[in-house]
Amino acid sequence: MGVVVVTGVPGVGKSTVMAGASEAGYGIVNFGDVMFEIAQAEGVPNRDQMRRLPVADQQRLQRLAGEKIAAIGNVVVDTHTSILTSRGYLPGLPEWTLRAMAPAIIVLVEATPTEITSRRAKDATRQRDADDVALHQEVNRAFAATGAVMIGATVAIIENHDGEVDDAVAQFRSLLA
Repeated sequence: MGVVVVTGVPGVGKSTVMAGASEAGYGIVNFGDVMFEIAQAEGVPNRDQMRRLPVADQQRLQRLAGEKIAAIGNVVVDTHTSILTSRGYLPGLPEWTLRAMAPAIIVLVEATPTEITSRRAKDATRQRDADDVALHQEVNRAFAATGAVMIGATVAIIENHDGEVDDAVAQFRSLLA
């Protein structure tokens, strides 16, 4: 099938839902990890600092990461549709990144804002900025639909509610079949 992009706001459980990818024969690449590898080589101390870089620097890192991932082939890409910056929402999947990766499907993993806020509060491993989760998910839908139109991908929405992760994983696996 090629590249499948999986997105969602921080704390929605993208990584958990994508656990089904390896069972379907797909590797998983975290877009932020690839960006951070590049940024770290340029002196950025941690992942959370990347979103505080000037937008032009973030865009350059996105382009470089997209090119690197495109060279991999059949893979599920764990990423964000949008990133909240001090200047507003930055597309996590800008045109140049989408064209480089050419995903067949853009998957949005969603949950209720209350569920996401609760999950974030329990994750002491990350420094998360407070944001309006409902608005962020709306922005993600708009950005995903726009990107899909540009490259001819489909968009799928998977609900990952508390206590229903097995259902979400099953929905994701069915997309990879």
